[in-house]
Formats: sequence, C-alpha cells, structure tokens
Amino acid sequence: MNHIKQIIKSIIIGSFCNVALAENSTLDSVNWKQFIRGGLVQVSKDNGISGYYRLNRTSNYSFGDLRLYHYSLKNNSYIFIRYKNSSKYRGYSRLYRFSTIAYQKNKKAGVALRYHFNQGLGYFLIPYNNGHIITELSHAYDMSDYLNDNRKTSYARTGIYWDHDTKFFSSKLEFEYFHQISEVVEENLSRTQIMSEIIIPLKNKISASLIYETENYKQLNNNANSISFSIGWKGNLKWKI
Repeated sequence: MNHIKQIIKSIIIGSFCNVALAENSTLDSVNWKQFIRGGLVQVSKDNGISGYYRLNRTSNYSFGDLRLYHYSLKNNSYIFIRYKNSSKYRGYSRLYRFSTIAYQKNKKAGVALRYHFNQGLGYFLIPYNNGHIITELSHAYDMSDYLNDNRKTSYARTGIYWDHDTKFFSSKLEFEYFHQISEVVEENLSRTQIMSEIIIPLKNKISASLIYETENYKQLNNNANSISFSIGWKGNLKWKI
C-alpha cells in the first residue's frame, strides 16, 4: 500500500512539474486527449478480459502521459500504472529528456509488486510525415517484491519505438532492453520487453486494436506473453492547463 501511495504522489508531483514547464511559454499550445479500451486477452494459456485508460497531454515542447492497464484472468491478474513526463530541448527539438514512473503487479511473471523509475534522454531518430522512429537511453531501477523478498535492482535501459500511420490503419512497435548493472543477488533480472500493436479505425472515433506483448528474462523461466483484441474510443478534452 505504501508503494501505491508513493507512485500516486510521484505522479501528482510530475504532473504539476509538467504544467509549470508549459506555463513558462505563452506560445506553447496544449492539447488533451483520452483513450478508453476494453476487450479479450490471453496470457500464455490463461484467458480473461482487459481494460485500458490513457490520459495524454501534449504541447509544442512538453509531453505528459498517464496509462492504466488491467487484465482480469482466470488464474492470474495484471495491473500496470505508468506516468511519463518529457520535454524537448528548445534549441534542438529532436532531443528530449524524460522521466517515467510505474507500478506493476504481475502474478504470471512472479512479480507481487514492482515500483519502477527511469530517467534519461530520447532522440527522434527518423521523423517523417506519417510517423517517427525514436530511441531512448536511461538509467532505471526497480523496487520489487518477489515472494516477500524485497530488492532494489538498477539497470541501464535502451529502447527503440516506431509509430506509423497509413490511410487504413496505424501501427506501433516498441523494443526495450533492461541490462542489470547492480549486484546479482540470486539471478540476473536483465530482460527484454517487446510490444506490437495494430489499430484499425472504425467510425465515430472508435477503433479496433490487436496487441502482442512479451517480457523475456535472461535467466528466469517465468516469461509472460500476451495477445489481446479490444475495441477503443478516443476523444479530445477542452482543458487549458
């Protein structure tokens, strides 16, 4: 419970910092969007339903993104809350700094609780009209509870992200690698996370999504894969902050 309070507090502080950053420039236009999604999910051989909510704030130089995932399965459950705050360098807008805070509970992977933080730099490697390819480099750490064994683990994290839009669908591909740099107590917790998504617009801001995710540990055998199909809606919010 203390970990949940800590991440909520961090999210609130991060949100205010992001708003304060935007207010420093009167020319920085702000857009708010929200996304809601629900559907079916399969994690390994376990089936269930999924829910998703996203609140997104963008301006010319700053970005704030809050995401909430929940998988309700027959034998397991998965909860993920993430807040990411980033801002571009005004002298060179292809480069940005960011920080990410997350809370995760994943029984399938043996994670009773994981509080995650990372901070670093990102770069728009290939921006183009219909999308972009971004790369990130950061230092990250986990505060985890594996069967009541609390531990703090530090990582060097790299990631590459590709977003592409076409007339008929949009696609996302994300690849992240966490290389453990702290002392290995019992096993190496280095891991690779991959997510691919295809979004097909239907009508009235409603779309269908097909998502595949995998989390593969270097030494552990409890790797989790999931595939989900959901129907979602997105809309704008008329907030000025």
